[in-house]
Amino acid sequence: MAGENIRAVFFDIDGTLAAVKTHIIPESTREAVRRLREKGIACVLSTGRHPLEVKEENILPEFTFDGGIWLTGQFCELNGKCVKQNCFSAAQLLRLKEFLEQRGRSCIFLEKDAMYCNLVDERIKKEQAGIGTAVPPVRDLEKLEKREILQVVPFIDKEEERELLALLPDCKLTRWGEGVVDFLPTGGGKEQGLLAVCEELGITPRQTMAFGDAENDISMLRLSGIGVAMGNGEQSAKEAADYVTDRIEEDGIWKALKKLGVI
Repeated sequence: MAGENIRAVFFDIDGTLAAVKTHIIPESTREAVRRLREKGIACVLSTGRHPLEVKEENILPEFTFDGGIWLTGQFCELNGKCVKQNCFSAAQLLRLKEFLEQRGRSCIFLEKDAMYCNLVDERIKKEQAGIGTAVPPVRDLEKLEKREILQVVPFIDKEEERELLALLPDCKLTRWGEGVVDFLPTGGGKEQGLLAVCEELGITPRQTMAFGDAENDISMLRLSGIGVAMGNGEQSAKEAADYVTDRIEEDGIWKALKKLGVI
């Protein structure tokens, strides 16, 4: 069967493991992860979220995973060991800071052990509420260029998105809301995290399976041996996947793993 040689499975969180905003997780999904790990198959999170968010918001209670691709591939760990870290340069941070100050935009900054924003406006409150997550604390950006920033989340529209990319062509972004994007230096991305974890495990991407639902999952779905899009996912993710399963609430993860012979 298709899944006989799978050695690791990568899971997006929002819209894949857990319902967006409510964070409801089917019992079948919990059982699926438990069975995978019993078979010796590594279960790895792959998310745009920060590990602090997942812990503080209690998004994945009673779950055990072997590792995490955090912040869209900016920080990756396996069995408690860091296997990849990709930070902004000082020059990039200075240009970003100037852009935000000139336009008066809010932005979340993510370090390995901290997350904060520069200011709180209606846009950040709306977008954070949309994913059921609190607005992080405000912190001054003095000497920002000396910090190890892994990812930023500027609350900008599509026109401002084009302006920011023109200022920082050595960076990339993925949009996940009407007024918000994940912004990171080149070298990040879920596919890069998958490669780093595979190298640590001593396996190839063909021996992996990945579940996702959105634009920032596409590179991971394409690189993995079996890319699975959720039935509730975006059309672009479905088109990039090898297989489209049912929705979260219809036990989509469980059904795909059974159908493809992984559990």
